[in-house]
Amino acid sequence: MGLFFFPLPEGINMSDTESIKQYILVAPNGALLMVMFAHLGGTFVGAIAAGFFSNNKLVAYIIGAFFTVAGGYNLFILPHPWWFWIEMFFYFPAAILGSQILSKKN
Repeated sequence: MGLFFFPLPEGINMSDTESIKQYILVAPNGALLMVMFAHLGGTFVGAIAAGFFSNNKLVAYIIGAFFTVAGGYNLFILPHPWWFWIEMFFYFPAAILGSQILSKKN
């Protein structure tokens, strides 16, 4: 969806880390915000899907922990604006909210 609104410039290779690093430095803030929302949305939907198969709240914590670790790793290997670090505080709440939405329906 993000690539629809913010198409990549010509010559960007998404499988090349150096190419991605160069793009992040010049990417519009809107494109980076869409990436941030995709990360948080993945956490949220992942917790809903995991909760569908398990009624254990621990699953939501595992999803939140996985996305937190993966997001932290991503921040260390690629340059990001400083405000991307704020996202790290929202992985667990997104996972817990996702699990609560499903548990209220059951």
